[in-house]
Amino acid sequence: MLSRALLASLAAHVLFLLTAWYWGWERGRVIYVPQVFKVQLVAAAQIQATPLVQPVPSQEAVETIPPAPDEKKKLKPKQKEVETEAQAQPQQSANMIGSSEGNAAQGALSGIRSDEIFEYPYYIRLMTDKISRNWRNPYSGDAEMVMATIYFKIIQDGTITDERVEKSSGSSSFDRAALRAVVNSSPLPPLPPDFGGSQLTVHLDFEYRRN
Repeated sequence: MLSRALLASLAAHVLFLLTAWYWGWERGRVIYVPQVFKVQLVAAAQIQATPLVQPVPSQEAVETIPPAPDEKKKLKPKQKEVETEAQAQPQQSANMIGSSEGNAAQGALSGIRSDEIFEYPYYIRLMTDKISRNWRNPYSGDAEMVMATIYFKIIQDGTITDERVEKSSGSSSFDRAALRAVVNSSPLPPLPPDFGGSQLTVHLDFEYRRN
């Protein structure tokens, strides 16, 4: 009787263990399937590169750019040419120091200029009176007016030097007569004592107008 009861209890325990093991194994066989998401790939939009814009220099920056060194060198000869032309035409910058309207009517002196400032009218009258007395007009052409300019210097004692025809009248005989009138008038009266200069340069116009 005791052995049957033991066997029955053992069999019950074995059955219980088998039942527990079976249910545990079935639950362990559950396969978890991951959730699947459907994704559609879209092509990325092409990105266009923005062109680089070169900065435009302002007007002030352009104006303040100094000239190249070679351009500066080219300016120097032009300045010398202007100075040379000014020196070659002193009569344009000379000061008017007198005129001889009375003699001009007879075909003699019409304008007197100097490179210096000379404010002595009495001396101009003495000079023009003497030169006018030595003037002989040789012109006999058909022109209504002829004029020659004679250049000369007067040193302190009144001697005339460096005389020459500065501007021709177009008539060689008229030019020679004007130059001769100046040369034959040397010496003139001495320069004024308070003049201060060592010499007086003169540009003298000889003019003839047909009556």
